[in-house]
Amino acid sequence: MAKAPLSSLYAQFSHRWHSDITRLGYPAAYDDLIAALPPLKTHPTVLDAGCGTGALAQAWLKTNLPHSALHMLDSSEDMLSQARDNLSQVPYTTFHQDTLGSTAVPENSCDLLLSAHVIEHLDTPQDGLRWFASRLRKGGQIALSVSKPHWCTALVRWRWGHKAFTPSDVHAMLTATGFTNIQAVPFSKGPPSRTSCGYIATRL
Repeated sequence: MAKAPLSSLYAQFSHRWHSDITRLGYPAAYDDLIAALPPLKTHPTVLDAGCGTGALAQAWLKTNLPHSALHMLDSSEDMLSQARDNLSQVPYTTFHQDTLGSTAVPENSCDLLLSAHVIEHLDTPQDGLRWFASRLRKGGQIALSVSKPHWCTALVRWRWGHKAFTPSDVHAMLTATGFTNIQAVPFSKGPPSRTSCGYIATRL
């Protein structure tokens, strides 16, 4: 039986996505990732690229200063609708239904770029990382969650099409696309500790 396209799968599961990832412990893992970020300037501009239901942005909002703008970008209107509901009370937030490569968020305009489990879906992950770098100002920060090799990840890949990358793979890709001060942030428990790893880095 042929698998449904990824967009159809996201549409099918969007209504329960946030509760499912919360049950599995991903928002808690994102808290650890955000805690590892160095301080940003006051009132930063933030982009969550491939935001899904907004879990990574929510982790950032828990402990950080007010932002001047928060951009939520996702290709799935169903997922973006859930993000709108989850962030409905957050001021200065704009939602963009578009893919990576979008010009909705200008180049060199962001102080922080967030992205959870996005580059694994790209035919050429480094193209996505180059686009991430292009949205950031010099010295801007990136916080990523990326799937890593594990038998659990193999099951996820069968269903969702994820690739998986070792920390050394991610370090090499970030270095090649203009990032420095690269730090892996291992997740400490639950499914995230087996399937994923966090990364922070600075745009040169």
